[in-house]
Amino acid sequence: MYLRFLSGPKAVLLPVAAMVFLALFPQLFFILKAGSWNGSYVASNYDEPAYSAYVNSLIEGKPRKNDPFTGAADSPATPQPETLYSIQFIPAYSIALPARILGLSVSTAFIILAVVLAMLSALALYWFLLEVTKDPEAAIIGPIVVLCFGTAAAFQGELRGIFDSRVLADYLPFLRRYQPGLAFPGFFVFCLLVWKAVRAKTAVKTVFLAAAAGSVFAALVFSYFYIWTAAAAWLVCFVAATMLFDRSLMGRSLITSAVVGLGAAAALVPYFSLLSKRSPNLDSVQLLSLTRTPEFASPSMWIGVMVVAASLILIKRETPAFGKLPLIISLSLLPAAVFNQQIITGRSLQPIHYELFIGNYAVLAAAVLLISSWRTSKIDVPGFGRGLAYLGLAAFSWGLFEAYGSTSRNFTAAEIRDATMPPVAAAVKNLSPAAPVILGTNFVTADFIPSVGSARALWNPHTSSAGGVGISENKRLFYMFLYFSGYGDRDLDAALRANSFEVTAAIFGSERALPSLGTGGISISNDEITGEVARYANFIKELAAQDAYNPAIDHIIVPAEAEPSFANLDRWYKRGEGQTFGLFRSYRLTPTSAVQ
Repeated sequence: MYLRFLSGPKAVLLPVAAMVFLALFPQLFFILKAGSWNGSYVASNYDEPAYSAYVNSLIEGKPRKNDPFTGAADSPATPQPETLYSIQFIPAYSIALPARILGLSVSTAFIILAVVLAMLSALALYWFLLEVTKDPEAAIIGPIVVLCFGTAAAFQGELRGIFDSRVLADYLPFLRRYQPGLAFPGFFVFCLLVWKAVRAKTAVKTVFLAAAAGSVFAALVFSYFYIWTAAAAWLVCFVAATMLFDRSLMGRSLITSAVVGLGAAAALVPYFSLLSKRSPNLDSVQLLSLTRTPEFASPSMWIGVMVVAASLILIKRETPAFGKLPLIISLSLLPAAVFNQQIITGRSLQPIHYELFIGNYAVLAAAVLLISSWRTSKIDVPGFGRGLAYLGLAAFSWGLFEAYGSTSRNFTAAEIRDATMPPVAAAVKNLSPAAPVILGTNFVTADFIPSVGSARALWNPHTSSAGGVGISENKRLFYMFLYFSGYGDRDLDAALRANSFEVTAAIFGSERALPSLGTGGISISNDEITGEVARYANFIKELAAQDAYNPAIDHIIVPAEAEPSFANLDRWYKRGEGQTFGLFRSYRLTPTSAVQ
C-alpha cells in the first residue's frame, strides 16, 4: 500500500507535520512578505484579539475576573461579575501561566500556541481513528482530511467565497486561539474514551474509562461552551444509537453514562454557580435567543444525514464494521442535535459556532470512519491505498488554499497590528505603572491595544464582549471614538449605509450587522440609519466635560501619513509633540479642562 512505509509511532508524523505547517503558514507568510516584524502574532479570526487581550491581562498578573476592555479588575473594594472569559478559564491559564514563567509576550505565546493546537488536534484524531478502525492508513490520512476540509464542510472560507462574498469565517477554524483551539482535541478524546468504555470486556475497565471520559468532559466545561455542549449532545446520540443497533451493550452504555454523568455533575454545579454570577449585560451581548424554531439550513447537518444514509446501506449487520455503526451515526447526527436542541430547551445561543468549530469536523470524522469500515469489511479493495493517498494530498492542497487565501486577504490587518505594537508599548512604558487609555483611530489598532500591554482602548470592537458595559454605554464609547477620531455625522451615515460591520454592530448590535450570528435578525431600514445619525449629531452638539473625560484619554495613535482632523480632540485635550513609529504617530494628551 502507498502509506505502508509509515508504521508504528512514526506514522503520526505525517498528519502532525502537515497541520503544523498549515498552522505556521500565516505567520511565516507575513514575516517573509512584510520584510520587518515587531513580534505580533497573525490573527486569522476576528475574535482572536479579544482572547489574546484576556490572556495578556492574566500574564500581567490581573485576577481571573478582570475586563481587559474596560480595565476593571476584581478586588474586595470593587468586586466584578463573572464573564465568559473568567468562567472558561482553563485554556486561558494554560497559556498565561507558562508565558508568565518564561517571560513571553502574549503574541509569542499565541504563535507557539498555533503549533501546539495543530499537534494536539492531529494527534487526537490519529489516536481516535487508529483505535476505532485499527486501520493505520485511515489514521494517517484521516486527520488531514478532517482538519483541512472542515471549513468547506461548513460552507465557509474559500468554498463560500467562490459562490458568495459573505464569508463569516475562513482559514482553519479549529485553530482559532484559544477558543476552540485547546478544547477541540478534547472532544475526540472524550468520544474515544466513551466508545472504549462501552465496548470494554470488564465492568472495572468500563468504569475506569468512563471516569477518564468524565474527567475530560469536566475540563471541557471550563474550556469552551460549544465543545462541552456538543460532547453532551453526542453522548446522548451515541447511547441511543448503541441501544438501537446493539442491545447487548445496553448495560455498558448505562454504566458509562452514569459514571460520565457524575464527572459532568462535579463540573456543572460550580459552572452554573459561576454562570449565575455573570454580568447582567452578558446575555444580550452573547445574543441569547428564546425560540423553538427548528433549523434545517446547516451544511454539516446535511452532510451528516448523507453519511448516515450511506452507513445504513454499506455497513451490513454481519460485517465487523457493524460495531462501529453507533459511533458513525452519532457523530453524523451531532449537527442535527445541536442545531435543533432549542426545540426542547427553548434557547438558542449563536448556533453558527457549532457549524464552524465542531459539527463540521464531527461529520467528516464520521465519513472517514465509514470509508475505513467499509474498506476493512471488504478485506481488500484494489487501489484503496492509492485513493486514500490522493485524498490526503487533495485535502492538504485545499488546506493550503484556505491558508493562502485567508492570509492574503488579512495581510493588511496583520500589518496594522504589527505596526500597532511599538506606539502602544511606548505609551504603556511612559505611563507605567498606571494603565493608560489609548485611542486608536482605526478598528484594527483599537482592537489590538489590550493585547500589547497594560492599556485599554477608549473603545474597540470587543469592548462589550466581557459584559462590563451595556449596549447604551458601548454606543456612548463608540460615539466618543468617532468624535475624537475626527468623524462627523456624515461619515457615520456613509459607514452605516455601506454596512461596515464594526460600525453597524456598535450602533445596531452584531446580530443585525451579521444576522447569521444569531436568530431573528431584522434588516436595518433607512429611517433607522437616519435616526441614529441624528442622535450622533446631537451627541456632538451637547457633549459636556463629564462625558468627554469619561474616561480621560492618555494617548492617541493616528496614521503617520494621513492624520485625521484634530478639531474635536483639540477642544478638550492638549497634544504633546508627537512621536512617529513606522505607520503610526502617537501623541500624549493632557486634558484642557479641570473637570475629569
